[in-house]
Amino acid sequence: MLRLSIYLGAFVLLLACTNKQKDSLSDAENAIPVALRPTEEKRPQMVFDQPLVYLGRITEGDSISYTFHFRNKGNLPLQISSVNSSCGCTTPKWSKDLVQPGKKGFIKVTFDSHGKEGKVQKTVTAYANTLPADNMVAFKIEVLPQKK
Repeated sequence: MLRLSIYLGAFVLLLACTNKQKDSLSDAENAIPVALRPTEEKRPQMVFDQPLVYLGRITEGDSISYTFHFRNKGNLPLQISSVNSSCGCTTPKWSKDLVQPGKKGFIKVTFDSHGKEGKVQKTVTAYANTLPADNMVAFKIEVLPQKK
C-alpha cells in the first residue's frame, strides 16, 4: 500500500509540472528588429573594459560622472534597448546607435550624492539584444559628510 501511495504521489507531481518555456516575446524583445535578434550562432556580446570601478570620495551633495566603455565582441550589431540603475540617484545615458561587431559603445552614469553618506555601491543594468539580455556594471564610491 505504501508503495502504491509513493507511485501515485510521483504521478501527481509529474502531472503538476508545467512547461515554463516562453510562448511569446517580451515587449523589450519585440522592440528589437528581427534582423538583430540573437541566436546561438549570431549574437552580439557586450564586454566592458571595467565592469566594476571605484570612484573615490566625494562630499555629500556633489555629483560625479563616469563612462563605462564596452566593445561588441560578437558577430551581430548590438542594440541597447534600455538602461536602468539600482537607485534614482544614478542617471544613465548610453549609445543609442547600433554598435557594430568590433566597435565600442558607452554607458555614462551620473551619481547625485544628495542624501547619501558612507560607502555606497550602485549597479546599472543595460538591456540589449545579447544573450542574456541583461548586462550589469557597478561602481563604488564613498560619500563624506558636508563640513559645517
